[in-house]
Parts: sequence; C-alpha cells; structure tokens
Amino acid sequence: MKDKLRIERSAGVVAFRREGSQIYYLLLQYPRGHWGFPRGAIESGESPIETARREVKEETDISKIRFFPGYKETQNFRYQWPPGSADAEPRLKFVVFYLGQVFTRAVKISHEHKDFRWVSYERAYRLLKHKNIRSMLKKAHELLIKKSL
Repeated sequence: MKDKLRIERSAGVVAFRREGSQIYYLLLQYPRGHWGFPRGAIESGESPIETARREVKEETDISKIRFFPGYKETQNFRYQWPPGSADAEPRLKFVVFYLGQVFTRAVKISHEHKDFRWVSYERAYRLLKHKNIRSMLKKAHELLIKKSL
C-alpha cells in the first residue's frame, strides 16, 4: 500500500528595510546551512498573514512590519522527514510568502537559526540556493524598484 503524502502549510515574509535609496533583505541561516526567509507552520485558527507576522516576531524579534499589497507568492516542494532516515515519510509543503517592510536593523534570532544577514538584492540572490526562492526574491525586488520610481 502506498503511503499517504502528508501536506503542510506555512507562511513567511520576504522582509526588507530601506536605508536611503538602498534596499536590504533579511536572510536567516537554517541549521542545515542554507539561507532563507522567516517562515513557519500555520496554526489552527490563524490566517496565513497572521502566521507570517507571528513567525517574523518569533524568529527575529521584529514586531513592526508593513505588508506590501500586490505581493503574494506561493512556493511548494516535496521533502522527506526526518531527513536521511531510512523510514522518512514524504511530505508536500505549501508556503505563502508576503513582502514586508521592517523599520529596524536590530534582529534577535531564535534557536531555530544559526545566523542572520541584512544584504543587498545581489548578495541575497547569490546566497539563496533554491531557484524558486530566487525567483520569488526577484519578483519582490522588481515590485519595490517599480514602487520607488
């Protein structure tokens, strides 16, 4: 009998801040070494945007965030949990991302991450290894540049 695929739903934020005309993106380093954006599981009774706000607070200690209308990207991917285990179960994860402006450089990462960086678009693009996450960053950056003109 084929195992049933477990489906998970999460929400996150492409978080950025401005310094004059410069835009900096907040990247978090996950325990396995890759870089990404704040995100986490949608809890019962929570909307995706409520989850996104909560996850930014929990993972970075940033509570003031302004979401940009017109940006909502959904990523999905398959993975095995636990990774590397002979009896790992297949999972399908959907993550909806919002674009959010924050107004502080101060970040206090949670135990879920190893490090954080505020980086330019070009540096963020190089640090992000997954093609779909890079594409999402590109859309966010193009929207911000267009809104700045």
